[in-house]
Amino acid sequence: MALVSCNSICCLSASPDLQRWNNIIKTQVLEGNAGHAIRSYVNMQRLGLVADNYTFPVLLKAAGNASYLGVGLALHGQTLKTGFCDHLFVQTALLKMYSSLGIVADARKAFDKMPVKDVVAWNSMLYVYASSGQMGNAVQVFDTMPSQDLLSFNIMISGFAGSGSNISARSIFDRIPDKDIVSWNSMILACMNAGDMAEAHELFESMPEKNVITWNTMIMGYLNNQVYSKAIEFLDKMKMGNIEPDHLSVTGALSACAHLGSLETGINIHTYAKLSGQASSPHVVTALIDMYAKCGSIHNSLEVFYKFKHKDVYCWNAIISGLALHGFGHAALKIFNQMRADCRVKPDDITFIGVLSACSHGGLVEQGCELFDSMEKQFGITPKAEHYGCMVDLLSRAGLFDSALTLIETMPFEASESILGALLSACVIHQDLENGEKAMKLLVSTKAARSDGEYMMFANLYASCGEWEEAQRWRDVMNESGIEKTAGCSLVEINGRFHKFMAGDENGIVY
Repeated sequence: MALVSCNSICCLSASPDLQRWNNIIKTQVLEGNAGHAIRSYVNMQRLGLVADNYTFPVLLKAAGNASYLGVGLALHGQTLKTGFCDHLFVQTALLKMYSSLGIVADARKAFDKMPVKDVVAWNSMLYVYASSGQMGNAVQVFDTMPSQDLLSFNIMISGFAGSGSNISARSIFDRIPDKDIVSWNSMILACMNAGDMAEAHELFESMPEKNVITWNTMIMGYLNNQVYSKAIEFLDKMKMGNIEPDHLSVTGALSACAHLGSLETGINIHTYAKLSGQASSPHVVTALIDMYAKCGSIHNSLEVFYKFKHKDVYCWNAIISGLALHGFGHAALKIFNQMRADCRVKPDDITFIGVLSACSHGGLVEQGCELFDSMEKQFGITPKAEHYGCMVDLLSRAGLFDSALTLIETMPFEASESILGALLSACVIHQDLENGEKAMKLLVSTKAARSDGEYMMFANLYASCGEWEEAQRWRDVMNESGIEKTAGCSLVEINGRFHKFMAGDENGIVY
């Protein structure tokens, strides 16, 4: 870990006052400067001062928050050497540090070694299990606790929410004598994660008080459950109430607009974001770029992108992916090169998914191959299944089926259905029956059951090559399997209302 020296401690370098050093270290940790705090501790030791039961808990918190595993282990060793490992505050801090580092087994060891466990220690161990998804162990700890407080119950509800177990969460929720707003918010999240939106809405309406987290939980819950119009509706309700939306509220609603292709509503939310000061948030800027691109207005995406001065990697990724979506391969490569020239931001694996997709849609085979080869050599990024999928799509679209099949065979993992689907789709376009049948065999071998889309792809392959009898046979196989082709639908926005029309439908459904 690279440590940065802190100039603010120079004036105290001659002071042997341990309490003042503890205050400096504590302030640095509270400000999020874990590296400075560790450096201050090193300088403190150079003066001959030894950490005490106030120093170690703060340092252990810094190591956990910053994921400094080596520093955390060294600090643990020093607590053993100095004898402070038996102090309750230090033991609890060790437990929390190992929890933050994701080392559940060592957290449990620290917990078991504590001769006296207060409610803070019990809740810390409870949180370790709940946050790591080990709800069986969390229940065991919860039931073993000498006494539970409100935090204990809330940790359990939050843990069950993470695992999508709303029934178990409700059983805990109903046992709380005096619920606070965290209890309600966690219970709503549990229902949303389990897809029980009706129950979530009922809880929302029953709450004695709500905060911005409550509203955001509803907005993001509807978004994740693909009820996009409700997510937008809740932002509108929130604006009319006494709780001001934050960047997460706006981001969630913009993502809903992107899924719906609702440009008009997206523009209105953009206007609100400007008036409320939310448009300067990198989260909102990224959501705006994505929304405009998916709603067909790539020029607005570019305008938002270039006007924003503090671009992070997510902003760059959003505009590259947006250009890829619109088939502007050369423009996406130009943006990618601008990103490389910006020393403040480094491309990540998502960046390469976007730029490889741009090459695929733009038919830029040579550039795509060069970028794929450069991932590990120049950027230290190991290609994932998504990157291989982009390359198979790129080569297949260009009709280079031998190269695509060779890449599939040499991949370090089994080809996914989406990768093989891309290969098969290109074979249909190029009317290549020989390679299409190879793709079919690979696809059939990956799983026993097939979807309606795969059956139709098989039929379309033979139909594109004039093999009408074989095409009909695959349609008959699909029908005999009891699988129905998913009906297509269209979504039309009129005066802020969304009208959904299924294939063969005359009236539609209004949202």
